[in-house]
Amino acid sequence: MKKSGIFALLFVLISLIALARNPVKEMGRLQVNGTQLADQKGQPVRLTGVSLGWSCFHPRFYTAGTVSWLKNDWNVNVVRASMGIDPADGYLENPKGNIQRMETVIDAAIKEGIYVIIDWHAHTIHTAEAKAFFDRMSKKYSKYPNVIYEVFNEPEKQTWNEVKNYAEEVIRTIRKNDPDNVILVGCPEWDQRIDLVQKDPIKGLKNLMYTVHFYAATHGKWLRDRTDAAMHAGIPVFISESAGMEATGDGKLNDTEWQNYIDWMNTRKLSWITWSVSDKKETCSMLLPTASSDGNWKLSDLNESGIKTRDFLRQYDNRGNRIEKFHWGGRVQKSSYNKGLLTGPGSYVEFEFEGKSVDVLLESVDTYAHHNWIALEVDGKYMGRIKIEPGDARKYKIEGVNRSPRHRVRLTKATESSNGYIEFDGTGINALPYTVQLRKKIEFIGDSITCGMGNDQSYLPCGQGEWFDQHNAYLAYGPVLARKLGADYLLSSVSGYGMYRNWNTERPEEPILPDVYGNLFLNGTGKSDFDNDYQPDIVSIALGTNDFSDGDGRKERLPFNSHKFIGNYIEFVQMIRKRYPNAQIVLLNSPMVSGGKNRRFVEYLNEVKDFFSNDTQYPPIQIFEFNEMTPKGCGYHPDNTDDAVMAQEMYPLFEKLLKE
Repeated sequence: MKKSGIFALLFVLISLIALARNPVKEMGRLQVNGTQLADQKGQPVRLTGVSLGWSCFHPRFYTAGTVSWLKNDWNVNVVRASMGIDPADGYLENPKGNIQRMETVIDAAIKEGIYVIIDWHAHTIHTAEAKAFFDRMSKKYSKYPNVIYEVFNEPEKQTWNEVKNYAEEVIRTIRKNDPDNVILVGCPEWDQRIDLVQKDPIKGLKNLMYTVHFYAATHGKWLRDRTDAAMHAGIPVFISESAGMEATGDGKLNDTEWQNYIDWMNTRKLSWITWSVSDKKETCSMLLPTASSDGNWKLSDLNESGIKTRDFLRQYDNRGNRIEKFHWGGRVQKSSYNKGLLTGPGSYVEFEFEGKSVDVLLESVDTYAHHNWIALEVDGKYMGRIKIEPGDARKYKIEGVNRSPRHRVRLTKATESSNGYIEFDGTGINALPYTVQLRKKIEFIGDSITCGMGNDQSYLPCGQGEWFDQHNAYLAYGPVLARKLGADYLLSSVSGYGMYRNWNTERPEEPILPDVYGNLFLNGTGKSDFDNDYQPDIVSIALGTNDFSDGDGRKERLPFNSHKFIGNYIEFVQMIRKRYPNAQIVLLNSPMVSGGKNRRFVEYLNEVKDFFSNDTQYPPIQIFEFNEMTPKGCGYHPDNTDDAVMAQEMYPLFEKLLKE
């Protein structure tokens, strides 16, 4: 066969593959089911795509070629056509030209089998003009399930009552022609005041959603919390505009906060659109001037925001389900889906690869250069620890264990937060898609015993090397118990910390565990919120060993204060219950505290339990008592065999609670 014939055949095959991918044919006319966008059968779906820039500023990208490329290369299942209203050459000044641009994009989306948002991209109210426009659009496109109407992009200074009255008029106009297709309504203050909608939503209308917009470098966790509250109250939310930079559309990307938003939207199954397909010299314009008006863009035609958005979008299937390749657990700070910091003990990243071996890029990150430790599991088998040498990131080869060509790797941070963090970069890994098993979840809160201090002498015996060379959170009792139960786990623990005082200090000489718990990095410096998306089924609290300790025997130690211990414990449980309202809380004593101290310890735990005995809003508190032991690890800590015994003791109660 001649080369021209080969190329022709390849073109035909590529075209057939593109045509075969038809999200609208698969999902049909969308509907709103509760707070969730759903397909024509009522099954949850989500839309993930991009917004074209203002039609009056960037008309050159309002082409069929752009829409086709976004579908087939960027993997969008929706595009948003943003018709500028007020600016020069906008709809008010040039209605014919803007309608033509919009219809070019709408017609292309219908041909490509993807959804399209018809966005009235205004910041002020123009009721008569909006009604005339949407009357025309709904008459022409009502028969197509592809179409979604966005009646007001971003109200700025209008009250919710003004926006609501306007929206109700425009919606009535649309519904005369199109009774079913989804309609999106904005909310005040640039689509951040979804709480106002929560107090007074539009009533009596179906297939209606409200838009929230975020720019990750400006809008932090507070906007996610506000949106969560609205959704919990029954408000359906669609993220119709978002990006990773400042709300001005410029400035640096906040990769970590953007990833937090992506993870949040994945968890909530929220549809999202990124702004924008344009080539203005600003961070949010995803294209450079070299980009063609008809697609076929190289990576060199995209700016950083464009490259990152394309990377996000290519992780989803037709229905907006994320195609998982890297699974993260524990206290981690992700900067992308395949790169991030393992911050807390027991935090991990998991992936699968095909072949005999894979190279992983790891770096020990701290304010000073020192090594760190990773526990390695391959194909479900523990392979020991990897020493992450100080200095720049370097590659570490990992070989498969089983005979299958497909292998699963889990890398777990063995050392504590105080030893710095380990950065994993999976950019060069050809990871395979795989399904993460839905498992029960347990959070283990505690001190050095919980994070595995001194439990692993496989590299060096006690007293040799650095203090953390015998540290292995993977072999601590919590992770061991979780694996026995087939559950996922999270460790929130710091050596030496207690409930009201620490091993050798009194508060406020240094923070206690309740002080640092809400910080992702488990320290008292800096500010990085530990989000509550994990939502465990059980929270195990093992704090008190250090409160009861006599310290080093040299520094003056105040007598144990039972009132402070019990009071702080009650406050901490209240905070945990507020954070995880459905979780079963289990209070643990310590195998390291014995005799009279242990009797008082258990007595105080029962006082904490009794404090909540009449609170029927939450699951009742449980108490678990370890058997006393003489530990065999370093510094009078359990070793890995002791941890295994502790996990076995806990197993019956935790198995019972997970089944309830």
